[in-house]
Amino acid sequence: MTNHNPHVAEFIALFNQTARYHHRYEVFRDFVQMAACAVHNQVAFSQLLEDEYLTLVKRYERDDVNRMGKLLGILCNGLGQQQPIYDDMLGRIFMNLELGDARRGQFFTPFDVSRMMATLTVHDLESKLKQASFLTVGEPACGAGGMVIAVAEQFSLAGYPPHRWVFASCIDIDPLAAAMCYLQLSLLHIPAEVITGNSLTVQYSRIIRTPAYYLHGWSVRLETHEKSVV
Repeated sequence: MTNHNPHVAEFIALFNQTARYHHRYEVFRDFVQMAACAVHNQVAFSQLLEDEYLTLVKRYERDDVNRMGKLLGILCNGLGQQQPIYDDMLGRIFMNLELGDARRGQFFTPFDVSRMMATLTVHDLESKLKQASFLTVGEPACGAGGMVIAVAEQFSLAGYPPHRWVFASCIDIDPLAAAMCYLQLSLLHIPAEVITGNSLTVQYSRIIRTPAYYLHGWSVRLETHEKSVV
């Protein structure tokens, strides 16, 4: 089930016109972090995230700030118009722009591979959800969130909207990867907490939760679940 997302090329074309006075990695990083701050603060305001946004936006001319707004719109369209078929759009863009090679040699798993893995591991949801009110997913090295997105797609295709039936806990040591994951899971309406930190040492620097977490009462649902299993 390979899907061609035309919005990837549209995003890259506009991105290449944006803030040419900065390195491409820096522009991509700042766009993702600014967009993540803006999305979070529309639902659960954080002064820390607001200050981060204001610090980053000062690096850009007005026309480029406007272009970044359009980039977010393209991302929203690219992630929202294909459901219940999902995509790791930011992961595709990151790899197409060869940004991983330019910095840390990062490699994000192709989404078709994540989808294949999810197809093999997520099955018999009907019987599982008869025994539990929801299922949880843990991803200790989440990258841009591709594996979690692929799992959510399987829920959606089976007729179980992810915002109601699955909660994800995602960790990545790289702040950019964590922000990419957060932004995509937010726009795909997947309840999740996204942690910036080290899964091995359990040292964390930031925990943020997607809008779906707040909008669908997941704090209460998770607390009730924890009490029921103690």
